[in-house]
Amino acid sequence: MARQSSSAGRRSSVPALVLVGLGAFLITIALALVFFVVPAQKKTPLDINSTTVTEVAPGAVLVGRALAGNAPTELNADRPECRPEDGAEAASGDEGEADAPEGEAVETQDGAEADDSEVQFPVSCFIDNDIPLYSQRRVMAVEPSDADVITLQAAQSLLREDIAGGDEVESLINATVDRITLDRVTAQPVDEATSTLQVVAGGADDTAPTGFVREGLQYKFPFDTEQRAYDYFDASTFTTNPIEFVGETSVGGIEAYEFTQDLGPIDMWSSIRDHFASISDGYDPAVESVLASYRREGMTAGQWGLEGDPEREVDMRRFYTNTRTVYVNPATGQIINGKEDIFQFFAEDQAEADAFFSDKARLEEEKAEPTRTAVRFQSGWNDETQESTLAAAQDSADTLNTFGRVVPAVLGILGLLSLIGGIVLGLRGSRGGTGGRTTRTRA
Repeated sequence: MARQSSSAGRRSSVPALVLVGLGAFLITIALALVFFVVPAQKKTPLDINSTTVTEVAPGAVLVGRALAGNAPTELNADRPECRPEDGAEAASGDEGEADAPEGEAVETQDGAEADDSEVQFPVSCFIDNDIPLYSQRRVMAVEPSDADVITLQAAQSLLREDIAGGDEVESLINATVDRITLDRVTAQPVDEATSTLQVVAGGADDTAPTGFVREGLQYKFPFDTEQRAYDYFDASTFTTNPIEFVGETSVGGIEAYEFTQDLGPIDMWSSIRDHFASISDGYDPAVESVLASYRREGMTAGQWGLEGDPEREVDMRRFYTNTRTVYVNPATGQIINGKEDIFQFFAEDQAEADAFFSDKARLEEEKAEPTRTAVRFQSGWNDETQESTLAAAQDSADTLNTFGRVVPAVLGILGLLSLIGGIVLGLRGSRGGTGGRTTRTRA
């Protein structure tokens, strides 16, 4: 008597094992994408090179060269209080002009009437109001950058568009050149004194060197941005302050978180002086050159349009306020839109600055007829900047979504189906093989 073995079980076990192995492989790849590959790719790219430009908007600026030279600006030259002969009459004690004869003014030569005369003009003669302003910033990756950190260099400037010929030197109001080394995942500055920020005051040729440990976000938020407040660095005052989460929204169809920061009034002279004092020792003429534009001594209350005795000498410092709003794509941490409402003005001290800024009626008067404004600029990114930024953000978000969700989901489903199919096929083959072993033949 001989036993006939069935080959059916053996034939079905081979594809079953293949399906089980394929399913396990696909599920492993899906899990690897979700937990290892995609997280490893959530790093700031090393090829950053972007430019943001704001819409041109009406604003105001105190022209430093004009103030230093005691020469009213071209836009103000025809105003009665800004004419040399009228100013001379006021200096002689004529009623109606309380702009006192003391101060920093130097001799002006604006016609025969002004020869050999020292005229004290009100500060309003040096403030150009309702002029077209815009801001531009270029951010690019530079060395040192590697797998863990990236160094960004950002050149930012505030300019006026009404200068004939577009001469950037003449149209420049202020500028900064910023270098910062960031962690490529968290977007936080490294805990080393690698940050540098050069400040160019309006019309000045000197720059103030810096080298310091910086805190707070600035050009980018972390991947998977959370709905909470973050520390944010302000380059105008060298201070770090919270920027608050406002809510969820969308920009150009892309998911975004809105963050807002209200600053000021901040004493710019004190904050910048304290910053430089903390990172350097001794006198630095470049630092003093920058600080000079943030403090005005020796002028009179009358020149600034202040209440009280117009002839009293005052020490005025520049104060800074800003309402900053940024829109962040939470998946990538990219800032996809932004706007700022900047107002810099002079005041005698912090208390006077706070009182002035909280008085909305006085602010409206100052906006219409500026007497102490240093800079007033309110604008947001222009359409071209938004379009290019949104396109880059969409590409990054699509890549993360594809390899972090879509591909793992597809691979996971295929792997699971393959695994189930292999198990079912294996069980059927096992039952078929058992039946085959019961068959016998007689000789």
